[in-house]
Amino acid sequence: MPYFLLVLLTLIPLLISSSSQPTDTLFFPGFKPPNLSTNLTLTGSAEIQANGILKLTNDTSRLQGHAFYSSPFRFKNSSNGQAFSFSTTFAMAIVPEYPKLGGHGLAFTIAASKDLKALPSQYLGILNATDVGNSSDYLVAVEFDTVQDFEFQDINDNHVGIDINSLNSTASVPAGYYIDGVGLVKQNVSLKSGETILVWIEYDSVEKLVNVTISLSSKKPSLPILQLKVDLSPFLQEFMYVGFSASTGLLASSHYILGWSFKMNGEAQALDLSSLPSLPRPPAKHTALKVGVSVSSVVFVIAALSVAVYIFMKIKNADVIEDWELEIGPQRYDYHELKRATNGFSDKALLGHGGFGKVYKGKLKDSKTQVAVKRVSHESKQGLREFVSEIASIGRLRHRN
Repeated sequence: MPYFLLVLLTLIPLLISSSSQPTDTLFFPGFKPPNLSTNLTLTGSAEIQANGILKLTNDTSRLQGHAFYSSPFRFKNSSNGQAFSFSTTFAMAIVPEYPKLGGHGLAFTIAASKDLKALPSQYLGILNATDVGNSSDYLVAVEFDTVQDFEFQDINDNHVGIDINSLNSTASVPAGYYIDGVGLVKQNVSLKSGETILVWIEYDSVEKLVNVTISLSSKKPSLPILQLKVDLSPFLQEFMYVGFSASTGLLASSHYILGWSFKMNGEAQALDLSSLPSLPRPPAKHTALKVGVSVSSVVFVIAALSVAVYIFMKIKNADVIEDWELEIGPQRYDYHELKRATNGFSDKALLGHGGFGKVYKGKLKDSKTQVAVKRVSHESKQGLREFVSEIASIGRLRHRN
C-alpha cells in the first residue's frame, strides 16, 4: 500500500501538468460549431456566418474586426528564452465595396493580448497612433494590405508585409507567387479581387527564417513570395494569442477567412479549398465611382471654357465629356491625374464629407496648383443636381484667388 501511494503521488503532478498544457494545434475547415468556432474570441465587427465563414469586416467605413483563438499558445522556451517554430495556413478573401479600390486590409496576428487597443483604416486594427514602433507591444503580424499608406512607407496598394511591433513592414513584396517549374517567373495576385487566396506562413526557429507563400489553388508553390531572416525571440512573450485582424477605411472591403490551420513545432494541417465554405455571391452590379472636381484657383468665362473643352476633346478624344459638364464650364481632369494629386485618395488627404460625396485636398502634378477634389458615385440619384449647381457656381466666380 505505501508503494502504491508513492506511485500515485508521483503521477498526480504529471497528470496536472499534462492537463494544463496549452494546445499546440488548430484546424478549422470552416467555422461552424462542430469545428470549435466557440473557441474563437470575436470582437468589433467580426462574426461567424451561417455557412461557417469568418467575416472580419463588412463594407462599412472605418470598422475593425478581430478573431483570436481563446487560449494562448506557448511560443517560447521558458528556460532559454528561444522562440519555437510554428506554421499556419489559411484561406482568405477580400471583397471590396468598389472594384479595384481596396479598403483597407487583413493581418494574421500574433499578440500578447486578445484585446487590441487599435484603430481601423491604415492601422489594420492591430496598432494605434501611439503604439507604432513600441517594443513593449510584443506583436508580430503578416499583413495583406490593399491601400498604399505613405505614412508607413507602403510599396504599393497590393502587397504582403511582415510587421514587427510596427506597421512599417520589416519586409514586404507585391502580392503574387512563383510558378513551379519555370524558374523565377512570378504570377501577380490581386488581393482585392474577391478570389479565395491560400496563405502559408512558417517560422523556423533554427534557421531564424520567416517564409510567406500564397496561391490561388490548394497546391503550395515551392518558393515563398517573401522571406525574412529574423530571430523572433525578442518580440514574443512565452504565451501569445494567434488570430486575425482586419479594418476598413474611408473605402471599405469585406474581409473573410474561410478556413484556418495552425501548429507549433511542426507543419500545419493542409487545407483543401474545395472542401471549404463558399464565399457569398457578389452583388449583380457594382456601383462605379465618378470623380467631380472644383478648382477654385482657375476662373474662366463660359464662352472661353467651351472653346477650351472643345480643343481638349480633340486632343484627348478618349476622355468622354458628359452633357452636363459642357453646360457649366470648369476644367475637367482625368481620374488618374486626380488620384495622383490626392495620393490615391488617401485618408490623410480627406477634408470632409458632403451630402453627396467626400472631399479631398490635392496638388496637381504639373502646375502645383492646390485643388479640392470631390468624389461621388456615378449612379447616385441624389446629389447630381446639387453637384452640377456647385460646379456651375464656382465656374462663374471672378476672384483673383
